[in-house]
Amino acid sequence: MSQMQVLTSALEQVLVDLADANSTGCLTVTDAAGEQAELYFKGGLVYSVFVPGRRAQLGARLVAAGDLSPEALSDALDVQHKELQGWRLGELLVHLGFVERDVVEAFVVEQLKDAVAALLGWPVAAHKFRKNKKTRQDVAPPMSVRD
Repeated sequence: MSQMQVLTSALEQVLVDLADANSTGCLTVTDAAGEQAELYFKGGLVYSVFVPGRRAQLGARLVAAGDLSPEALSDALDVQHKELQGWRLGELLVHLGFVERDVVEAFVVEQLKDAVAALLGWPVAAHKFRKNKKTRQDVAPPMSVRD
């Protein structure tokens, strides 16, 4: 985002402020209906985003693009559920050798961008930042808020 670009919401300003402060932790955003989204920061960079709603998940995106078979996705989800709980799907798909790391990284980056874009359209009722709260990072590198 250029210095001249006008921020269109208070949430955008919060994100920029957290990035500029090199913050590490979790921003929880609550809408008027009580739904909550979470954005995780490390050193001012976003590395994980959860926004409730019906968006295509990583596995579905990889299958739709032809980069992952439905059977491989099913196998990975089974391993994730039974053996490697807590692993992010992207890192698990790479670990199991089902998809190359660079392919998963590209999809995860797009997924992060889509989630942040969806969040910026939310009617925000409240937000709270908890320093040093963490979640497991997927394979994509953290990205700048300005990206």
